[in-house]
Amino acid sequence: MQRTIKISFSTLYSPQAVWRALTESSLLGRWFMSNDFEAELGKEFAFRMAPQKGWDGITHCKVIELDPIKTLAYTYCGSATGEKVLACANIHSEEADKIGKGIFAELDTVLRFTLIPEGKGTRLLLEHSGFKGLKLVIISLVMGMGWKKQLFRKLPKVLEEIAGTNS
Repeated sequence: MQRTIKISFSTLYSPQAVWRALTESSLLGRWFMSNDFEAELGKEFAFRMAPQKGWDGITHCKVIELDPIKTLAYTYCGSATGEKVLACANIHSEEADKIGKGIFAELDTVLRFTLIPEGKGTRLLLEHSGFKGLKLVIISLVMGMGWKKQLFRKLPKVLEEIAGTNS
């Protein structure tokens, strides 16, 4: 059993603006997570959030593909217990936490962004691959909801800020 999260997001903003939102650490941090990202092939970096129940808050990454304003891919790795997944799904109960504590998952995935010019705008394709086995397929379903929130709610606000600074 294997799953890849695939999301297509279209925006009226240019590929250059979308690329900036994906590759400038401060902008990336505003719509996704705090990070020490640098757009350099082979560069290791981490996304960081406050530690949560069942997760240390750190996602370890390495840039594995970089074609400016076209494609960006990096490894996306970490470990967590089922409690983290339940918290992401807004499931909170003593019984659920007990069950979730016994479920441990190592995330060893690849996150790829592809930018496709569309008129004056951009279509951004997100592919998050490498979810193998039942546990990780379930985790991918929750992460897919999270990616949609980031791309459809948070990223547009950052793109609007970028457009405002370019005026």
